[in-house]
Amino acid sequence: MNQALITAIAEGDFSAILNITSQLTDSERYETIAAIRVLDPYSKKDFPRKDIAAKDIYHHNHLVSQALNYALITMVREESDIPKVIMDRKGYQGHPYKENPYVIFRSRYILPVIKYYEQFPPDTYIKKILEDRYTKEYNGLSFGFQWYFYKKGWIPFDEERFVRNLLEVDQMDNRSVTADAQFLFQYPEAIEKVLLQLYRIEAKVLDLSKWESDDTLRKTNYLGSAKVTTYWDDVFELLVHYGYQIPRSFVGQLLESLLNQWKKPHLDWHCRLLKWLAPTQEELLAHQQTLFAVLGTGVGSVVKTVMEYIVSIANAPQFDFESFMQQFPLAFTVEKQPKALFQGVEILAKEFKKHPPTDVSYREQLAVLFTQPDVKLQEAVAELLTTYFNQEGLPEVIAPYRDYLKGKAQDLLATLSPSESSAPSDLSDRSASSENSKTACAARSACAARTLTPIIYPLTPNETLFLLGDCIREKTAATIDVFFDALVRLQDQIPADYAEQVKPYLKQLLAREWFVGTMPLLYHFLDSWSSQSPTPLVYDTDKEWKEIQKLYKEDKYTQADKLDKPRVMHIAANQAQQTFPYLFNKIARTLQKLKEKDTLPFLSTPTHEPFYIEAEVLVDKLLQYEAQGKAPDFDDLIVACNRLLFWEVSAAAKEKAQQLKGDYAPAIQYYLGLTDKIQLNEALLPLWTQITRLKQPDEEFKVFENTQAKNILSVVKPFYIRYGWEKRTYANGEVGEEFTYHCNHYYKYGKDKSRPTLYNYYNANEGKCISAQEAEYKLSLNPHYPDAILCAHIALWATMNEADQVRDMTLPLEAVLRYDLRVRHSGWLYIGACLLFEKRPSRDLAYEYICQAIARGEDLTHLKTYLANVLAWDYLPIPRFIEFLDRPNPPAVKAFGKEVVQLYLEEVKKQDKLPRNHKKLAAFND
Repeated sequence: MNQALITAIAEGDFSAILNITSQLTDSERYETIAAIRVLDPYSKKDFPRKDIAAKDIYHHNHLVSQALNYALITMVREESDIPKVIMDRKGYQGHPYKENPYVIFRSRYILPVIKYYEQFPPDTYIKKILEDRYTKEYNGLSFGFQWYFYKKGWIPFDEERFVRNLLEVDQMDNRSVTADAQFLFQYPEAIEKVLLQLYRIEAKVLDLSKWESDDTLRKTNYLGSAKVTTYWDDVFELLVHYGYQIPRSFVGQLLESLLNQWKKPHLDWHCRLLKWLAPTQEELLAHQQTLFAVLGTGVGSVVKTVMEYIVSIANAPQFDFESFMQQFPLAFTVEKQPKALFQGVEILAKEFKKHPPTDVSYREQLAVLFTQPDVKLQEAVAELLTTYFNQEGLPEVIAPYRDYLKGKAQDLLATLSPSESSAPSDLSDRSASSENSKTACAARSACAARTLTPIIYPLTPNETLFLLGDCIREKTAATIDVFFDALVRLQDQIPADYAEQVKPYLKQLLAREWFVGTMPLLYHFLDSWSSQSPTPLVYDTDKEWKEIQKLYKEDKYTQADKLDKPRVMHIAANQAQQTFPYLFNKIARTLQKLKEKDTLPFLSTPTHEPFYIEAEVLVDKLLQYEAQGKAPDFDDLIVACNRLLFWEVSAAAKEKAQQLKGDYAPAIQYYLGLTDKIQLNEALLPLWTQITRLKQPDEEFKVFENTQAKNILSVVKPFYIRYGWEKRTYANGEVGEEFTYHCNHYYKYGKDKSRPTLYNYYNANEGKCISAQEAEYKLSLNPHYPDAILCAHIALWATMNEADQVRDMTLPLEAVLRYDLRVRHSGWLYIGACLLFEKRPSRDLAYEYICQAIARGEDLTHLKTYLANVLAWDYLPIPRFIEFLDRPNPPAVKAFGKEVVQLYLEEVKKQDKLPRNHKKLAAFND
């Protein structure tokens, strides 16, 4: 063992490493390679180290690891040496894998490698290395290596690939601001050819990452991460500090980049770069047409930046006012930028004072600005209209916007002489045309009467198997449940080679990662059915993992990887049994029916889109079961009742229901309106508690007070949950407050044993909480009372929500609106939380639902109270509710908003401290 080399590696001394390895003979090289390739860079035994502070351990280990890689590659002289330096490693869970020392090509240690290649040129074997390290699918080079290899002629120049590789700081803790700035300053061609092309190639600069920086004051999150844009801000500043002069042409290129259809934060970064570059008036005038064009992008923050530049050149003789006047209206609908729009109106007013406008039609565009809620902006627009456009027909131009008018703007326009308008005499008191606009809003918001479409059932085995494709694509009750039902009914006609026909669908399911949901369960069924198992296969994923580990040890990587995909699916299927107990039970029941040649249909199969069941069809099926002396499956019956169109029961259905004999007969007869008597039966308790709540959602059922279900929400009383601030003691002993919803949330039952079995039934949310992508199918299991299902998706934070929470606050509500579902009680908390959520799409969806509910005349007391509370308790931000109040609401919606404000003012009196933006909200009560 070469002790000097071990010491050099342990100290991360790359110069010493090269000095040692460059002097080894061939036999010494091979002997040394064999000795060090098995060493562990993280082991103090293999690489003794001096005392290292705990905070520096990670960086030290990384340095030693790269030093070991460097030592190995510096002992390569020809292509045949490459396999010798590949290291054998074991993963965290013990499975073996190969580690290639050429991963150093993804690091920042380029200068030591360059020194080595200058001494021992790799021309004869570098292409062999790059076959694995630099392919179309994979880039195993950091930018420094990429640029060096390009200049050496070993790889071609690909602009987009180079730009992305430079800008995307995805290697956590593996980049250095100073190192990159120094490298780029050393190679100015790389700055011009790659870095400065950022204006036209969209890279992932919005991701969070970590890196080394000399700026100890830079802003990071609690993990020490920041957006990659911050990294490049620092690099640019260092380049200028070193003496590099950024070409002024970059200013014009950045201005043009603001027209790109890129993400807003990306464009915001370009705006910050522009402010840092400080464009001159000459540069702005040269690109003024670009500035005007950017006004039409609709990105508020970008419009704000551009308007500041336009204001700075508006008084210049070269300013093209006509072009500005034509382009400015494109910005009139931009949200939350009243100052920028006001600045634009001031430019118009100043020029109109010198040269009054001659195009009267321009007032129609100006009137659109009344949709902006800012009082000062509205007043400025009203003054323009009354001063320069007060010709005949102005009241008609303003009429569609009267509901938006506030303060002085309203007063100014109210002074228009009636003789100036041919409008109806009641226009000035905003009764006729205003009411028309409000009615139109209500018509847009109210859900049209739904005509339910019957579902067409498969009539042949081929149609049934083809339905599998629809199941995978749509994942709805109208496909999944119909497939199982058709398979049972047509089982005698299923072809003998069905297992072969099912294989493509199994392959299709395996091709994607579904995590927990309906598709892993569909895979579970198809796998069990094609294996001719009478029960769902039992997946022992621990055993499967041991088999995979064994294959890894035997270097059978292809076989191991082939087994790993099914194992991942098996894990998801096992978890989905807890998420969708109803669907797993249906799988088991289907296999049982196929084994027993039982063709009796499932009760819960939808008869009408999207997931409803006609009452007469359900009764007919129950009579079929009774005729054959068989009891229906309990889960199947409960979900069938949940989906029943119980308010549209034909006389024929009621007459047939009188013939039912099973112990469920009294419950069905009660549900269909044949009797008002609740005949309590402990064995059928979940059925009775379900249908009573669905039939009479607001009722209190004291008949259940002495049952085992008495404490389950929704059984005795409607589904109401508590919410509010609660004290929490954290692991470090600190005490804080968290806002909590006391409901069947996915965080509430961390341990399965703490979850009451009874929660698999009732309106308290069957099964565990699911991914929002599965919300549509989940809602189909209880569409008439979705409150508990929706409450489980309420985001737990006011801000900084991740993608999962964004989906939680969007996808379920989209399904609720799509299928015209109703919330009753605490479901309003979900609607309210969406209305005040940090993402605009959720707020828009909630607004639409609330408008529909108001148009239907529903009781929104619970929603009003919730909104008032979360605002008064300073949990959800007041500006989000002000956004709701600022919309052009019809009278009923305005009244709703005002009632919330009044409730808020009452509640806020009880608080020790006023919430932020209190005065702004209180002003709406004036």
